[in-house]
Amino acid sequence: MAFWKQLVLALLLGLAGIVGWGALDPAARPRLIAAGVPGALLPEWAFLAAGDSAAAATPKAEGSRRNGNETGGGRSADAAGGGSGGARAALVVTAPVVMTETADRVSAIGTAEAARTVVIFPRAVGMVTEITFTSGERVEAGATLVRLDDDSEKIAVEQARVALQDADARATRNDRLAETRAISAAERDTARFELSKARLALQEAELNLSRRTIAAPFAGVVGLTSVEVGDMVSSSTEIVTLDDRSDIKVEFRVPEAFAARLAIDQPIEVATPSQPGARFAGKVTAVGSRIESDSRTLVAQATVRNRDDVLRPGMSFAVSVRFPGIRKTAVPAPSVQWDRDGAYVWAVDDGKAKRVGVAIVERNKDTVLVSGDLAAGDPVVVEGIQSVRAGAPVRMAGEPRQLADGSEGAEP
Repeated sequence: MAFWKQLVLALLLGLAGIVGWGALDPAARPRLIAAGVPGALLPEWAFLAAGDSAAAATPKAEGSRRNGNETGGGRSADAAGGGSGGARAALVVTAPVVMTETADRVSAIGTAEAARTVVIFPRAVGMVTEITFTSGERVEAGATLVRLDDDSEKIAVEQARVALQDADARATRNDRLAETRAISAAERDTARFELSKARLALQEAELNLSRRTIAAPFAGVVGLTSVEVGDMVSSSTEIVTLDDRSDIKVEFRVPEAFAARLAIDQPIEVATPSQPGARFAGKVTAVGSRIESDSRTLVAQATVRNRDDVLRPGMSFAVSVRFPGIRKTAVPAPSVQWDRDGAYVWAVDDGKAKRVGVAIVERNKDTVLVSGDLAAGDPVVVEGIQSVRAGAPVRMAGEPRQLADGSEGAEP
């Protein structure tokens, strides 16, 4: 682009900037003149804001002169009626400060566990001869789940019973002979010892036979199994899992700031994506003894009653724990303002605006909990904030306005 074109473009942009400034700032023309720009180069028509301000000021000044002539005191009607040195009170809408409690609530993600869960292993080596359960069904405590081959164990039990009967008969006979001194006391004691050994041998045989039957240790729901009839199993073979789902344990973590406030039997609420819209009540049943150094959280466990059996171990839960709140002052959300010095509100004190610095404690839907020099019932400005200045008079909506003749009139 040629140099002269660049120069013309720069001048046009500068002129546009000056016109834009003049349209927004009434003091633009006086400032340029004070800076040394000739007034002939700054026509008033280019400074719309200055023209509007001057036009607005002219009738007002003439009205002031007329009012001064009529009253003879040189005061405007607003000054005579308002008693505020000529400053008109800004019209604002206020709302009272109220006291409310903080909603101290901790939300966490928890994982569900069954109240009792166990993986069942056989206590003997053998071949599976019968499986009596179906995966997913509920079984009672002591119910048979799996049977192993037990022919040898049954034979061992019968042999132990026969040996016990023989030892019992021998001990009885020796007791009678010992009474007549036909045998010595040592022989009698030996027979009694053999009888005790026979009883223990029978108990051992019956125990080995009972271990060929795998039973449920408590009532619950059995899971999937990979064992089939004819499989050889050992003490390391997993038969099936058994879960007691009457209660669900939920493990979650709370920040260390709430660690000292979490207690046993504290109520909680949980929700799970598998049950949209449903919430389940429970209580804290266990609290960890230390803060985890990597996450700065405290591990806790809660129990939730699973009455309809709709909850499952392994589910994720949104856990909500409530704590007793602390009473704080609450103001409407629109009343809170910010600047470089922080948050503040405009309070009305004796008809004048007063800036009160606040610290935000908690945000809610319609209110903000704050700490500051506010008391319950103090009015704070919620509308008309843009016209409020520190120490300036304000008039709350609904209040009567002071007229020039000293009487009270309705809100225009």
